[in-house]
Amino acid sequence: MNKRWGAAALLGIVLLAAVGFWGYRQYQMRQDMETLLNNKYQMAFFNMKTHVNNLETSLAKSLVASGHGEDAAIFSEIWLRSDMAQENLTQLPVSSAVTEKTAKFLAQVGDYAYTISRDVIDGRGLKEQHWNTLNRLYRQASELNKDLNDMESRLVDGKLTLSELRAGARKDINKGQGPDRDFESINRNMQTYPTLIYDGPFSDHLENRKPEGLRGKKITADRAKNIALKFIDKANNDYTAKVTGKNKGRIGAYTVELIPRNDKNNKLPRYTCDVSLQGGKVIWYLGSRDVKTGGMTVEQAKEKARRFLESRGIKNMKDTYFSKQGGTVTIQFAAVQDDVMIYPDQVKCTVALDDGRVLGYEASQYWMGHKDRDIPQPKLSREEAQKKLNERMNVRSSRLAIIPKANYDEVLCWEFIGRLNQNDYLVYINAETGKREKVLMLVDTPNGKLTM
Repeated sequence: MNKRWGAAALLGIVLLAAVGFWGYRQYQMRQDMETLLNNKYQMAFFNMKTHVNNLETSLAKSLVASGHGEDAAIFSEIWLRSDMAQENLTQLPVSSAVTEKTAKFLAQVGDYAYTISRDVIDGRGLKEQHWNTLNRLYRQASELNKDLNDMESRLVDGKLTLSELRAGARKDINKGQGPDRDFESINRNMQTYPTLIYDGPFSDHLENRKPEGLRGKKITADRAKNIALKFIDKANNDYTAKVTGKNKGRIGAYTVELIPRNDKNNKLPRYTCDVSLQGGKVIWYLGSRDVKTGGMTVEQAKEKARRFLESRGIKNMKDTYFSKQGGTVTIQFAAVQDDVMIYPDQVKCTVALDDGRVLGYEASQYWMGHKDRDIPQPKLSREEAQKKLNERMNVRSSRLAIIPKANYDEVLCWEFIGRLNQNDYLVYINAETGKREKVLMLVDTPNGKLTM
């Protein structure tokens, strides 16, 4: 009996020691992971800090720029620094809500610098308004740098760790000492600066631009549910719809969820979509389910998507590029008017290759810019425009196309597809002035073509 008790006690001690060792190992692993994450976040922070510091220096240099061709290098450097600062900012463990204004400032600085660099290259000098804007951006970058310097000293002193957010230790944050609060403070400082107005994709006044393709009265939530039920590709399955909220973005919309009524085996997709408040148009939808490989070809999927769009009132669309992922293919369409490609009016459809169902649809760009256009006659013939190309480029095809510019203007171009040094290119020549508006490289991948 004593031996039995002794053996049991020994076994208990061994088990206790094993559990203790396991717990210690788990603690050690967690500490190692915590250190690894903190190092990663600190590296992202210090890199961002370096780029913002260099951005301030480059903006200071821009104040003595005279607008000659060599000044383009300064503005290119500003664009590069702001882009790299943004990239490191996104790697920090803080919510986008509290870094929104900082990210927007960095994006605006970079895009404004890019816009000016193009003006300088094209021979257009800097005006007083440019200097005033650059001076204001310089002062704003300087203030941002001071705030980041503050955070840096606290990180170096060990009074602040960026990994605490990821680990869920929010004690210091609730006392107003965590990095989230630091960025909230920076965000508030960014809001005190006036609106930046210029011709670029991140311009404040362009962000507030109204959708041109949405007309009619505002709809009710019940109407949004009915529109969503009729629009999605549900292949005769019975669905129920409910409005789960409102989207207050550039296109105000009801968010609608659609759930199949009879789906015991969970084989049917569930959909989420946005229906515009004005005009009641489906802006996007996405269906989720497991998709098997095989079934339709890409060409069959393109035709299915085209018929889907046409049956929903989006007509005269031509497929341009596609990307294949697993058992689905996403096809990009552009509108066609009078045999001219209208690239601002684009729609994407994602088709499941196993059953041909359209699981995804995205048309925000289409509804932002869709309208009947008065397309001018090109001043340059196809042959005259082609003379603007590098003579070494082997042109395979050409057509007229309207392309969007950075400030949401549109320009009629001759689109040339050609090959040079084993690479395929898209080159857009302004059909009125002969200026080269855009160059894209076409890259073949196992899943489709990409443009760079």
